[in-house]
Amino acid sequence: MFKYQATIKLTFMKNAIKLLSIVLMLFFAACDKDDAKLDHNTLPGKWKLSESWTGGGSGKEDWKPVKTQAVVEFKSDGTIAGNAFEGYVSYVIKDSSTLVLSRADKTEQLYSYSLKDGKLTMSPAGPIYCTDGCGSRYIKTN
Repeated sequence: MFKYQATIKLTFMKNAIKLLSIVLMLFFAACDKDDAKLDHNTLPGKWKLSESWTGGGSGKEDWKPVKTQAVVEFKSDGTIAGNAFEGYVSYVIKDSSTLVLSRADKTEQLYSYSLKDGKLTMSPAGPIYCTDGCGSRYIKTN
């Protein structure tokens, strides 16, 4: 009787291992980096300038498409790359609407920002301001 139970347990274990192996192979085969979805509503990532706005004293926001190839990459380690904010080397999210960009010499520039519908909107918030209002909009590229 014990021999029969041992045979049943051994057969069960072999089948369980085979089944687990098949499930794991399917799981890893289904994983593909190309299929990964971008989270367009988080700051880290590469952003391309798509629109700009200069108030001109009218008080009205009039966003215009841009032809420039300006990009910024907010890396998850707090550093900045790209040509959109030349001279700035790092960033800190101060609160839900303020970014602090820093130069190598530790000078800081604040930006008001928002992430909505996959667009990053930024506007200088001090010590440099736009007296008539201005801003930049970016779309995530990767």
